[in-house]
Formats: sequence, C-alpha cells, structure tokens
Amino acid sequence: MGKVKLTLTVEERIVANAKLLARKNQQSLSEMIEQLLTAVDSGTVENTSQTVPTALTLRGIAKNALGHKTDKQIREMMYKDRYGL
Repeated sequence: MGKVKLTLTVEERIVANAKLLARKNQQSLSEMIEQLLTAVDSGTVENTSQTVPTALTLRGIAKNALGHKTDKQIREMMYKDRYGL
C-alpha cells in the first residue's frame, strides 16, 4: 500500500518542538509521526522504539499549558506572540 499526504492542524510551538526532536533522532517529522501512528494502529505504543515514547511526551503540552484559559485568552496570547499586540 502506498503512502498518502496527511494535513494536520497543530500548535506552532508543538510542531517546532517535534521537529527538533525528530532532528535529534536523525529522522524526519513524517517518519516520527508514521512510527507513532503505526504503534497506535498495532496497539503496541508502549513497546515500540525509543522515538515513539519520546514523541508521546509531546502529546498534551498545549492542553497542560492552556487548559485553564478561554479561547479568547489563547487567541490574544497568539496575537501577542506573533504580532506583538
């Protein structure tokens, strides 16, 4: 079966951290995500290579940091970070 392109919407900070992690592990972000999805599909997330548990540590970062904020507060933070407003 061939590969397909997948479009995701993810916080910029999380993507940046994931790219750094992938580079550190000498693989592409696509390879890291594919490993994670393969592990989830096979039900062996806990028993996979070291890169998958490392990728799983990225999960929930935004939720923990922003979980207590409203959508409006998050939007304001994003505009401030991006445009200095």
